[in-house]
Amino acid sequence: MDRIRKKLEDAAFLERIFTKRERDECLRRAKPEECLAARWAAKEAVAKALGVGIGKYLTFQNVEVISGKGKAPRIHLTGPYAKYPMRIALSFTHTHITAAAVVMIYPDV
Repeated sequence: MDRIRKKLEDAAFLERIFTKRERDECLRRAKPEECLAARWAAKEAVAKALGVGIGKYLTFQNVEVISGKGKAPRIHLTGPYAKYPMRIALSFTHTHITAAAVVMIYPDV
């Protein structure tokens, strides 16, 4: 949480890691660092579940956490991995100190 809290005023960092929709949603909250940290954890969990990590083939911007009022958060992929049929299950949590996410990917055939 502290790492994200220190970066809240760093627009370049926020734009590199989070989509516009994620920034708009999280930055209007009372504790934006908790919202952003949970999304960062989710992005890294997706990269690990795909077995590629964040880098050449998958960027932070390719993984977007979408949440709607009263709906469970879900993952929206763009980029090279978006063309593969898959279902992505997401669960994340946070405290005032840390954030964590678990992602499971299932083939959608």
